[in-house]
Amino acid sequence: MPQSIRPVTVTALAAVTVAGVSLLPIGYLLLSGTSITDIRAQLVYSTTVAAVGQTIALTLLIGALSAIIGVGCALLVTRTSVPAPRLLTVLFAMPLAVPGFVSAYAAYSAALVYAPSFTGLTTLPGASVVLSLSLYPYVFLPCVIALRRVDPSLEEVVSTLRRRRFSAFRAVSLPALRPALAAGLLIVALHVLAEYGAMQQLGRSTLTTKIVAEMLDYGDYRSARSLSLLLTALAVLVLVGTRWIAGGSTIGEVTRGSTRPPRRTSLGAVRLPLTFLVALVPLLAIGPTVLMTARGLLGQGRSSAPSWGSITGPLTTTIGYALAAAFVATLVAVPVSWWVTRAPSARSHLTERAIWVAHSIPSAILALSLVFLSTRLAPSLYKTAAVLIAAYVILYLPLAVANQRVGLQAARRTYDDVAASLGVRPSRAFVRVTLPLAAPGFMAGAILVALDASKELTTTLMLLPFNTSTLSSKLWATTNGESLDFSAAAPYAALLVLLGVVPVWLLVRHTLAGLAPAATGSALEQARTADLAEPTQVQLAAQLP
Repeated sequence: MPQSIRPVTVTALAAVTVAGVSLLPIGYLLLSGTSITDIRAQLVYSTTVAAVGQTIALTLLIGALSAIIGVGCALLVTRTSVPAPRLLTVLFAMPLAVPGFVSAYAAYSAALVYAPSFTGLTTLPGASVVLSLSLYPYVFLPCVIALRRVDPSLEEVVSTLRRRRFSAFRAVSLPALRPALAAGLLIVALHVLAEYGAMQQLGRSTLTTKIVAEMLDYGDYRSARSLSLLLTALAVLVLVGTRWIAGGSTIGEVTRGSTRPPRRTSLGAVRLPLTFLVALVPLLAIGPTVLMTARGLLGQGRSSAPSWGSITGPLTTTIGYALAAAFVATLVAVPVSWWVTRAPSARSHLTERAIWVAHSIPSAILALSLVFLSTRLAPSLYKTAAVLIAAYVILYLPLAVANQRVGLQAARRTYDDVAASLGVRPSRAFVRVTLPLAAPGFMAGAILVALDASKELTTTLMLLPFNTSTLSSKLWATTNGESLDFSAAAPYAALLVLLGVVPVWLLVRHTLAGLAPAATGSALEQARTADLAEPTQVQLAAQLP
């Protein structure tokens, strides 16, 4: 008995430690003397109330639009006869390759150049559309996976018993979609709460932009801390809301492991027109960035050619920091994801949620707290790569945990029991059985961490080591915080997009590789895949010499 308890206890302690470190920014806010009275004092100002209302409105609008676009596109590529569904999956995911502040900057600059009288982008609906087109892939990809894992036989049974339209979708597909939709909306909402660069470019005054202004423009750190606690409260509400959206459906457990391709609805005569129509979604999302980048690189509006030699340093620095953050985040996420999947309890789920709360902290406050800690506990670490990478890890650790959970759930606990019954040590079972099955989830988490770290702006600006620059910091330096001509930013935007395309392609490739075989596959191929989908005790024994 002690042998079965000890690993869980060690894992739990490690997970709680990781969560505690992640919550350091909130600890900084609480220990710095900020109180409820300070928050109430901030709410007296009309600008603060307006910023709160703007933040809530943007979060709700962008969340709703991202859900509509993400779920709609997922249904299209998994449940209809749309041509080239795999190509469309790649295209729908491509907006992830473009940083949000770059998309906003490019869209606003394109409007200034080609439609100077158009002011819709700086309105609440316009900003919501621009940011939704950047963030909807966070909903789209998990929904694709969820829909493709639904067992078609369940839908067929429901369709037979209930002949009403959409009965199978409501009874089977929708419950299976809820956890994926909740996970995607959680990421989208927390991105909106913490977004600074895009909001600044689109002229939206939110809590985050106000916090940064209080810190950098006015030097009022007390007000910034008070507003940050208010923003943290909104993040907790988001966590509760997405938890409710996820629900308690067991459809995902029942259908997991299905290998038969889902039944597709014929689109008939609207097949091609609908395809061209939905292709506008990724075109609108990345089109302005591609257009303005090409315009800048080709010399239109430029007084001089881009200095590509000066870009090599920022490029290598960006790649190095992103890979380091992905590696560290993958390692420290393991105890959290393992505890919540192998020993689920209120404490393990609370630990995981604590990490998500840390994800919602404004980047500026996170940077300020790390500056505070480093200058007092280890002055030699101030303005070093170690502190910046630590900030990236705290910010994007939830992405690694969430994807590792998916991978570990694929490597079911019963496989561990089978390995134990064969007399295999837990460590060997993890290396030979669990890790290979969970590797796609681990890889997806690392890719997302590296992708987001390479695009991070605010934390990078505040913690970047002296005499060092990244692509994001160099691009932002061309704007001086304003929406100017995109030409000077074009070289950095081009490299940021190219740098983002590779991990996005790997992520989509991983998603497609993990899905069921295509409907055109032979019965023999499908049967072979089905045999491999659920490892038996004999197959596990073969992997455990």
